[in-house]
Formats: sequence, C-alpha cells, structure tokens
Amino acid sequence: MIYIFIAAVVVYLARTLFMFVGAGKIRRKSIGQGEFEPSVCVLVPARNEEETIEQCLISLASSNYPKEKFEIIAIDDRSSDNTLSIMQKVAAKFDNIKVLSIKDEQQKQNLRGKAGALHFGAEVAKGEILLMTDADCIVNPEWIRTIAKNYEDEHIGLVASFTLVDGKRLFDIIQSVEWIYMNTMASAGVALNIPLGCYGNNLSVRRKVYEEIGGYKKIPFSVTEDLSLLKTVHNYGHSLHYVTDINGTVTTRPCKTFTEYISQHRRWAMGGLTLGWKAVVFVLSSLLMWIGIVASLFTANYIFAILLLLLRFMGDFSIIFPSAIKLKQNKLLKYIIPSILFFLIIELIIPFTLFSKKVHWKGQIFKG
Repeated sequence: MIYIFIAAVVVYLARTLFMFVGAGKIRRKSIGQGEFEPSVCVLVPARNEEETIEQCLISLASSNYPKEKFEIIAIDDRSSDNTLSIMQKVAAKFDNIKVLSIKDEQQKQNLRGKAGALHFGAEVAKGEILLMTDADCIVNPEWIRTIAKNYEDEHIGLVASFTLVDGKRLFDIIQSVEWIYMNTMASAGVALNIPLGCYGNNLSVRRKVYEEIGGYKKIPFSVTEDLSLLKTVHNYGHSLHYVTDINGTVTTRPCKTFTEYISQHRRWAMGGLTLGWKAVVFVLSSLLMWIGIVASLFTANYIFAILLLLLRFMGDFSIIFPSAIKLKQNKLLKYIIPSILFFLIIELIIPFTLFSKKVHWKGQIFKG
C-alpha cells in the first residue's frame, strides 16, 4: 500500500508542478504593444444559433479596434432555423460584417463540421490575422486589440486565450471554474512547449501560417478542430502564445443540462486522445490518484486516503486560484473547492462514455 501511495503522490505532484510552473511562466509573459494594429478578420461559424448570433456579432462590431482594420465574416453552416436571416439583418447595420452561407455539406473528409465552416470563411478573409470565436460568445471590447498585438513578434503563429462562462446557477459557476482550470492547464503546456489544448471559441492564427499549413483542408479531421490546428502550427515550427488577460477573454454560455455537459466533455476527451503519450500520462496521473484513494479505503488506511484527497484539492486549487485572480474572477474563489469535488466525480464518468466512437454535435454525427 505504501508504494501505491508514494507513486500517486509523486506523479500527481509532478503534474501539478508542471501546470503551476508553466501557467505562471506564461502569465508573466507580455508580447507586443497596443500600438501594433495589424488587419484582422474574425471568423464566426454558426449552425442553428438564432438565440445568440445577434449578440455575438454586435459585440464584435462594437470592438475597440480601428473599423477599417477589421472585418467580421459570419458563416452560416446549413442552419435550419433563422440564423442566416438574423446574420443578414445585423450585417445590414455594419459595413465590416460579411455573411457567407454553406448550402451543401462539405464533401471532403477534412472539411466536415466546424472545420469546414472556418475554412470556408478563411478562404475569402483579407486580414493578416484570423481570429475565431463561436456564435454563442460575447467578446471583450478589447479582445481584438489584446490578441492582435501579440503578433508583433513575427515568430508567433498562433495565439489562444481564456474563455469565461456566464450564468448564475451553481452548475454554471462550476463550469466557470472548470473553464479557467482547463485553460490554465492548456496555457501551461504552451509555455513549456508541450501543447496540450486550446479552445476554438477564443483562438487566432496568423493568416500566412494558416495558408502555409494548408488550412483545415490539409489538417486531418478531428472532433476537436482547435486542438488539431494548435498541434499542426506547432509541428510546423511556429511559436505559440496563450494570453491570460481579462481584456483577451470571450464569454460563452454554460451547458444547460448535465446530459449536454457530458456530451461536450466526451467530445473533448475523444479529441484529447490524439495527444498520444501526453494523454496517457495525464490519465495515468488521475488514475493513480484514484487507485491510491480506493486502495487506502479498502485497507483501512484512512489517513492515506485523506492525504491523497488533500493533495488533489491543494494541487488543483494552486492551478485555478492564480488564473482566477489574474482574470478578476474573485467571485469564483469560494467555489473552487466544491468544483474540484465535482471534477473528481466527472473523471470517473467520462471514460465509460468513450466506448462508442460516434460524436453527436449540432445535429450532426461524426466519428472521433
């Protein structure tokens, strides 16, 4: 039992130290000046988003960035509701919003789903920098400026940033904490040159880099197209950056139901499997922790079980807390500990959802 306990402690401490050091390093890293203002195109793919697309486009059009230097391309991806007509209504009010509509499903394997919509927009984009967000997001007025200035460093090929979650229910707040937790871990990987993830609702890429890699037309299809883009840009030798700044955030809506939440995490988990050995190491670190806790309880070594739980809570808290403070999310601090308890339970559920390779997303079915 003592060996299991020691192994669990050592592995989890190593994981926590990796995340803590990496996230701290990138939080302190500042790139570019506010005076750097490249031309920008914001891509907004939308499929059946009639409830949110108007707010999203208005928030983008209201950005504090020279109007002549940014365009917004909203791509309707075969919606069956009023998404397209709402897009067109908003576009009529703003000169820099362009609406595209995909009428037929993209035939090529790599261009299915969201990746196909993004590539459809990227092909007509004029900006030096391609920013991407989702139709259910509201952007910070300083978002474009905060992200774009990082490209003053010519070595930077891709920049990601944090997503916040709007909502007042306890379930919404837990998701808010989780998004900060996941983005922090993703930022740590970028800082230490071991990309682990990013989120497509707050992502950007230099246009010439996107063209160099062949865009999504050349990137193998994945249910997590954002991670695929991140890995490809990194593999081509370009530098990455992850912004931890309230001005660089976008705000999304939480999952409304537990079923929707599990479906979302199942899709993320299936995409994460493409990380190979990195995914294995991450899963093993959590698995060892659970083996240690369960073994301690079965052998009546309750002190060991308590110590392992304390290690988990303290480790995850140390990762979430600094980012929450940096992003001025002090209201979430008292919810970190109960949220970690919720994450522990979810860790046990998600693996059992991965037996089927089919992923349901936006009324479509993909194979992971």
